[in-house]
Amino acid sequence: VPLGAGQDVGRSCVLVTLGGRTIMFDCGIHMGFTDERRFPDFKYISRSGNYTQAIDAVIVTHFHLDHCGALPYFTEVHGYHG
Repeated sequence: VPLGAGQDVGRSCVLVTLGGRTIMFDCGIHMGFTDERRFPDFKYISRSGNYTQAIDAVIVTHFHLDHCGALPYFTEVHGYHG
């Protein structure tokens, strides 16, 4: 499930569920926005906001901002600590 990017460069974030585990690949920002649109749509993961329980692992494919730039926002603002 893509939570960002798609047909655009930036905000790369994909959820994969396999064997009962949910893995987030990338957690990037979109450099063209300065508001909430710069981050992936985390609401899809958990409506209650308990992201640590919903995601088993985060894997960053490479360290460009469009693939890892939202990780501090996800951990510090949304409280993911998996």
